[in-house]
Amino acid sequence: MSTSHDNYIFFDVAGMKAFSFTETSHSITSGQPYHGVSSGIKKEDGHDQAYIMVNAGRKNSASVANWFRTAAGNGQTVVCDSAGTYPNELNFAVQGTMKITNESNQVIVCENLIVAQGHFVTSNNWWISSPTMQGAHVSISGAAMQRCTVEGSFLPVMAIFSPKTPCVNHFSIGIMSI
Repeated sequence: MSTSHDNYIFFDVAGMKAFSFTETSHSITSGQPYHGVSSGIKKEDGHDQAYIMVNAGRKNSASVANWFRTAAGNGQTVVCDSAGTYPNELNFAVQGTMKITNESNQVIVCENLIVAQGHFVTSNNWWISSPTMQGAHVSISGAAMQRCTVEGSFLPVMAIFSPKTPCVNHFSIGIMSI
């Protein structure tokens, strides 16, 4: 029998007041349960962290990794603990729109963001990508930039994603105006 798990990925975001992730599509290994995505802010390690929680089964497959690669297109990947630039197998992958409200009440909108969970050695590692993500892929120490917008305006901003220790499911997101 396949079991569903609450699979969390956390983000440190300076000056964050609100966080959400709305799914637009997903892929999961055939036969595994999938019950959707929730998101928000919770206290983790003594401070507020944004989270995306995917309630799904955990079984690797090449078909989910292929879906991830197709959805990412030419976009860069950021990953915790991996030997490669793209995954060979993944448990599940979810694409959607991330929104971060900052201290100035601006809502930063990043579309087509993909988060995915695989498995590396003894842990379930996480991957992040987008068709427009740019940067250098270096496992654990790499960073990638995603062009985002400020809701209600044409102002572009850059979201910089980088792995954070412990790098199983923790990342930092830095927001800067461009």
